[in-house]
Formats: sequence, C-alpha cells, structure tokens
Amino acid sequence: MGRISEENSESKEMSMNKPIRILHIVGAMYPGGMENFIMNLYRNIDRSQFQFDFIVHQKRENDYTDEIEQMGGRVYLLPRLTKKPFSNLHEIRKLVRENHYPMVIRHTANALVAPQLLAAKRAGAVTVCHSHNETDPQIRLHRIGQRLMRHAADIRLACSEQAGRWMYGDQSFEVIHNAIDIPAFSYSEEKAATIRREFHLEGKHVYGNIANFIASKNHMYLLRIYREIVNLDPDAVCFCLGEGDLRPEIEEEIQKLHLEGKVILTGIRSDVPDFMSCLDVLVFPSRFEGLPLTLIEAQAAGLPSLISDTITKNVIVTEGIVRQLSIEEKPEVWAETAVRLAMQPHDRTCQKESIAAAGYDIRQLAVWYQEFIRKNIGR
Repeated sequence: MGRISEENSESKEMSMNKPIRILHIVGAMYPGGMENFIMNLYRNIDRSQFQFDFIVHQKRENDYTDEIEQMGGRVYLLPRLTKKPFSNLHEIRKLVRENHYPMVIRHTANALVAPQLLAAKRAGAVTVCHSHNETDPQIRLHRIGQRLMRHAADIRLACSEQAGRWMYGDQSFEVIHNAIDIPAFSYSEEKAATIRREFHLEGKHVYGNIANFIASKNHMYLLRIYREIVNLDPDAVCFCLGEGDLRPEIEEEIQKLHLEGKVILTGIRSDVPDFMSCLDVLVFPSRFEGLPLTLIEAQAAGLPSLISDTITKNVIVTEGIVRQLSIEEKPEVWAETAVRLAMQPHDRTCQKESIAAAGYDIRQLAVWYQEFIRKNIGR
C-alpha cells in the first residue's frame, strides 16, 4: 500500500513538472505577420514551463510545422469551419477534452471563428480571442460572428486599438503589441552584402515589399509604383518577398508592365532580417492592416519606409524613418517619394530604446505572456 502511494506521489510530481500546453487555433502556420508574431513568442517563452500546440486548417510547404515540432509542439490538421463546420467543432471539443488544454487562443482577423471558441469553452478551456486586423472583406458575416463573440471569448486581446474595436465593438480588450526580436533586425553591412552578392545588386538601388500575396497587401498597385520607380531610377531593382494565391496574377502583371528582370519575386525567405539590411526603401501600400509586424522590423533595421495612410500611425515608433502616403495618390507620387528616399543618405542605427519603450521587445512580451497564462488558466 505504501509503495502504491509512493508511486502515485511520484506520478503526480512528474505531471506537475510537465509544461502547461496551450492550444492556438490559426488558419495556417505559414510565414506571415500574424504567424511570425506567434512564432516569435513561441521561440522566446520558457518552453520548460509552457508549450504551444496548434490547430490549423491547411499545411503548406515551407510552413512552420517542422520548427514547431522540433520545439516540442504539436500541429493538428482539421477541416475548415466554413467547409465542414460540424466536423471542425467536434474535433476541437475532442482535442480540448482529451488533452486537458486549460486555455485556447484563436488568432483571427474576423469574428466568423466565434463558434470554435464556444466549442473550446464547452470542453472546459478558458477562451481567448486575439484580433490581428482592423477590417476584413466579409463584413456582414463578421457582424453576425460578433454577437457570438460576446459569449465565446473569456478574454479579448488585439494587436492595436483599431483591431480591438473592429473585433469587439464597445467591449473591453487589451492591446498586445506585435513584438519582435529587436537585435535580430539591426542593420548589418555584412548581411546587406550577402544579399547583394546573391542577386548581383552591386551599384543598384534596392526597393522592396515584404508581404504575402493577398488582396489586402495591394500588390497590383505596388507593381504600378515599381514601374514608375524603374522609369525614374535606371539603377532600381524591386523585390517582392512573399507567397500566396495571387502569385499567378502578379506574374502576369509583371509581364504586362514589362518589368521582367526589374521586379524579382523571391518567394518565402528565411533571411528576412538580411533583406531588411539590403533594402534602401520599403514600399508598403497596403489597403488595410492591423499593426503590421514588418513595419516594426523595418524600423529596427533603420530602413526608410513608405507606407499607406490606411495603416495606423501607432506603428510609427521611431523618428525620421517612416513616411505615409494615400493609396488614392497616383503611383508616380509614390515612386517620386521612394526614389528621393533611396537617393538620400540615412543613419541605419537601430533606435532600439524607442522600439522597446513602445512595447515591441519580444523578450519583455514573453515574460508578460507567461504571467498572463498563469493568471488566467484557473478562471
């Protein structure tokens, strides 16, 4: 009897020493602003105390699955809510119950996902909605989902004030900044030289955009800006770092605008910090955003950035680096400004104190996040 009691005690102690597993629901863990933020957080938390597991609805080549599994996380592939709602919600309830997840966090741009949080809640988890955008094309369905979200989310987070108002209306929420590894993005001549050698950019002015190929990123307008840049600056080379369903249309537009050889599509790159050092100007004419991680990274690299005025001014956390223009302006106006920025000398020193003071240091956020989990899993 004493031996059994002793074994039970040891078993409980081992269970207590296991990390707390938190379940995140994301459309796909493919490199992008929201996904990069989650991975930055995951890399910096104490994984002996906390582990992240993921429900996704799509797995793709070059996504984060391998890295997640190497760090001890699990990735579950479920059918999309919009395609197989009953199967999706049943599997979420089953996973939460069987694995005893104390908290489920849904990262999203719209409120259509509220039933997933309700399913997790009924299975016994504390539910968190994290809003990552300030608008979405499916406005009517979003408004319907908002009514459910009032009951579905125990805790409401957002990447910006605008993203919070979009998701939760007049309900209270907490803003969690899209923090980054600041030193990793600091300007490096060596990194810049590596990219310049790879793409034979010696003596060139390098313009770039870093965003997946989706409608909100406004790539067709970007290509028209690039055409004008090339007309103004014979030494211009323009990059698009990213991937997505719109790639065939973008490739077709490059041919129509006769930009072959002048606009380079790199696909997904693992060396984005190196590109940040190499670029002379970031051109970012998005139609809408939450609070784009890329722009914080660019400021850490001291990279002059020309961005649309549809993006919240809260993203500007440094001095003298970011300029805003309207996407209602002609592409020529954007191009003239971009070329002028490329021709001017710039101090690429990282304004790390300003970035950290604004709340964008991932190490500080990881400490906060751990306390956030501890405080709320027992609700």
